[in-house]
Amino acid sequence: MRYDILNILRAKNDYVSGEELGNMLGVSRAAIWKSITRLKEEGYNISSVSKRGYRLIDNRDVLNENEVRYSNIICFKEVDSTNEEGKRQAERGCTDGLVIVSDYQSGGKGRLGRSWSSDRAKDLYMSIVLKPDISPMEAPQLTLIAGIAVAKAVKSITGLDAGIKWPNDVIVNGKKLCGILTEMSAEIERIRYVVTGIGVNINRESFEGELKDKAASIYTETGQKYRRSIFIDEIVSELMKYYRLYCKSGFSAVKEDYNSLCINIGRIVRTTGNKAIKGKALGVNDNGELLIETETSIVPVLSGEVSLRLEDNKYI
Repeated sequence: MRYDILNILRAKNDYVSGEELGNMLGVSRAAIWKSITRLKEEGYNISSVSKRGYRLIDNRDVLNENEVRYSNIICFKEVDSTNEEGKRQAERGCTDGLVIVSDYQSGGKGRLGRSWSSDRAKDLYMSIVLKPDISPMEAPQLTLIAGIAVAKAVKSITGLDAGIKWPNDVIVNGKKLCGILTEMSAEIERIRYVVTGIGVNINRESFEGELKDKAASIYTETGQKYRRSIFIDEIVSELMKYYRLYCKSGFSAVKEDYNSLCINIGRIVRTTGNKAIKGKALGVNDNGELLIETETSIVPVLSGEVSLRLEDNKYI
């Protein structure tokens, strides 16, 4: 009921008395007052004035199921990590496409076992549970699809020229805006489920230490604060569109869209590890592998870290 009240206050954009709200919803004024109190506790800025009623003062950045158009979603105030919660939901038999969102992660993580810093109620922490009929070897392709979704959403909402550094870092102005981590549960020949975690820096105002020159947020690049629910809707819409196309036709059907966003192409890159490869990136093939042209051959790279040389000869 409290979200029905919230929607009425949004539509009216003026004070509405408790009696009028009660008549509209068929409940007592006391029930209205209790619901208003709960909304305030959730973070909504609602003015209460004697003999005038209630008014929603502004649309604060509150995350809950009511704020998102996508229906297959669970929102939390705090979890250890949205990926871990996604795994728990998958083991309980959740449906394909379930989205997990949290205001805060106490144990967020990135690729290769790295930690993922979480600012409470400022950035976007979400995971989506997918159940594609593909082999475990193809699972990394889903990470690339998530990168397309985030980059396109950022472009659409903010106008920023977001690109993807292979395989899945979303980059704005040479700095990392988003990290994506895909984990799976699989048998020998089939995937049981995949959980793709997406962390986007939205309203963070600054970065410290080694992140200062490497990370960006929507706010640091635009000077504007955004409601995170807008990004959830846009990212999930793009992701599910590409996911359905992928499940129908394979990665080759989305390859060109990925390459159009890949900032590696035409630049010098180098891989990490014992057998480092250095050369010009040509784009990804039908398997999602990055093709690197060396002096002697074209080498497909399936996984790992790839550094990209920028115009000032710095690598990211």
